[in-house]
Amino acid sequence: MTSSSHAENDFARRIIIGTLIVVGALVVLYVLRQVVGVLLVAFAGILLAVFLDGLAMGIQRRTRLKRGPSLVIGIALFVVVTVVLVWGAGAPVGAQIGVLIERIPGAVETLQERLSTTDWGQRILASLPEPGDAFSLNAGTLKGMQTAFSATTSVVIDFFIILVIGFYLAASPKLYVDGLLKLLPKRRRKRAEEVFSTIGRALRWWLVGRFSSMVVVGALTALGLWIAGVPVPLALGLIAGILSFIPLLGPVLGAIPAILVTLSGDPSVLLYVLIVFAIVQVLETYLVTPLIQQRAVSIPPALLLSTQVLMAVLFGAMGMLLATPIVVVVIVVIQMVYIQDILGDDITALGEK
Repeated sequence: MTSSSHAENDFARRIIIGTLIVVGALVVLYVLRQVVGVLLVAFAGILLAVFLDGLAMGIQRRTRLKRGPSLVIGIALFVVVTVVLVWGAGAPVGAQIGVLIERIPGAVETLQERLSTTDWGQRILASLPEPGDAFSLNAGTLKGMQTAFSATTSVVIDFFIILVIGFYLAASPKLYVDGLLKLLPKRRRKRAEEVFSTIGRALRWWLVGRFSSMVVVGALTALGLWIAGVPVPLALGLIAGILSFIPLLGPVLGAIPAILVTLSGDPSVLLYVLIVFAIVQVLETYLVTPLIQQRAVSIPPALLLSTQVLMAVLFGAMGMLLATPIVVVVIVVIQMVYIQDILGDDITALGEK
C-alpha cells in the first residue's frame, strides 16, 4: 500500500470517528433533554435528603441519640413546626392572598391604562394580545385550561416524588453512596467518598444560607410594606421570602406583585415600596449574607446569574429554581477532581472550610 493510500485511509477513518463522536454527542444531548425533568426532580429529592440529614446530625450531636431516632425526631419536628406556622398564620395570610388574587387583574388593567398614555407604552401594548382574545372561550382557551390542569397535576406528582426520594435517601444515605462507589475502581473510591461528603456539606450550608435569607427577607418585607401602608403586607412578604430562595433573580420577581398591588391603589406609595425592597435587599446582601457565609458557600454573581438564565430558558421554572445548588455541585467537582487532583493546586473547595 502506497503512502498516499495509507494517508487517505487514515483521513477517512478520522472523518468516520469524528462523525460518530458528533452523532453520539447529539444522541446523548437528546436523551438528556427528554429525561431532564426526571433528573431535576431526583436532584430536588437529594436536596431534601441533605436538609433532613443535616437536621438529624444536629439533633444527634446535641442529644447523643443514634441516627435513626434523630432522623425521626427531625422529621417530626419539621412537620410540627410547619403545621404550627401554617395553622397560626394560615388564616390571615390566606385571607390576604385571596385579596391579592382579586387585586392583580385590576392592577394589570390600571397598568395598561397608564401605559396607553405614552408612546412607548402604546408600542408595548400593541405587541400584546387583546384581553378579549386571551379570555374568550375558544379552542385555544380550552387547550390552555387543559395544559394548566396537566401542569398542576404534574407539579403535585413531582412534589410527592421529591418527598419519597428525600425520605428514602435521608433514611439510608450510606446505602446509596456505597452503591455509587462500587461503580468506580477501588483505588478511586476513597477520594470519591471525600468528594460526595464535601458536596453534601456544601449543599447543606447553602440550604442554611438560603433558608436564613428567606426568613429575613420575608419578615423585613412584610414589616416594611405594613409600615408603608401597602395592602396585604403578609402575603407580599410571604411571596418575597419564598422567591428569595432563588438568589439574585428572586428579589426582582418578589417585587412584581407588590408593585402591581400598589398601582391598583395609591400610586404615590410606589416609591415607598421600591425603597422597602431596596433596603431589604441591601440588608440581606451586606448584613445577613456575610454573617451566614462564615460557613455557607459563596458563588460569583456573574456565574450564578448566567446559569440561572440558561437553566430557566432550557428547563423552565424548575431549572431556574435548582440552578444554584447544581452550580454548587459542579464547582465542588471541578475544584476537587480537576484543580486539586489533576492540576495539583492546593485550594479549599466549597464545603471543606
